[in-house]
Amino acid sequence: MPTKLVKKITFCGFGLIGGCMALDFLKGADKVHLTAFDKPAVLKRLKKNRNYPVTTEPNLPKAIAGSDIIILAAPHKANEINLKRLSKIITLTDTLIIDTGAVKLPILKLSSQLNFAKETQFLPTHPMAGREKAGFENSALRLFESHCWFIDESIKLSKNNKAKLGWMVKKLRIKPTIIKAAVHDQLMAEISHLPQLISTILGGQVATELVQLAGPGLRSMLRLSGSPYSVWSEIIDQNRPEIIKSLENFRNNLNKVIGIVRSKDSLAKIFKASARSYKCL
Repeated sequence: MPTKLVKKITFCGFGLIGGCMALDFLKGADKVHLTAFDKPAVLKRLKKNRNYPVTTEPNLPKAIAGSDIIILAAPHKANEINLKRLSKIITLTDTLIIDTGAVKLPILKLSSQLNFAKETQFLPTHPMAGREKAGFENSALRLFESHCWFIDESIKLSKNNKAKLGWMVKKLRIKPTIIKAAVHDQLMAEISHLPQLISTILGGQVATELVQLAGPGLRSMLRLSGSPYSVWSEIIDQNRPEIIKSLENFRNNLNKVIGIVRSKDSLAKIFKASARSYKCL
């Protein structure tokens, strides 16, 4: 794909995910101009950080001017607000807009109600990689490498935008996984949102003075406990029905284990089933 198709990328929201993507985009011979649009406090910190040769711009129309790719990498509600704003900018033509949110159905439904300028398209996506610490300061190279990156199957991209997506896939070294938005949200409730809540519950249950005495077992299970509620409150709000289903399923299995332990029966079958999942890692 000719490099000239991607000359400028704008991030609407420059936190951990945006920062990790930026590091990968800046690596290599092909020169791409990166611009960040975010809150003044974030842009001020970014401007002082020499690890990121990124242009900071507090004005959205100025930030996205001439962009080939726009990445909505803020919390869900901010992504929705920015997507609405982008749909009203008639000069934003021939641009690929993607988001990186953990829930896909709400923003897909919103985008179906919006009209974008000529050849500009919105593609819901979600990278299956992250860290428990937020902020671009905690970014790292190759965070997404070999990880699954979900892409909504309902959007048929133009030739140019498909080529831009292909360029991004190569730069980030990701594994694109095409999926329906509703199926994605069901899967995330089971394999991402449920583990987060289990870790959070466990972290709240164990006394802090005991954590210092713990071995690697508890420490590994508590890794997600450091995730910020400011991020997860929106995820829970947007995927509430599916998360409730997963929690109820977990509660039923937990009650089953309690019953087995109480009756002094064997947990061998459950341990064997769990070991099969572990081997898949």
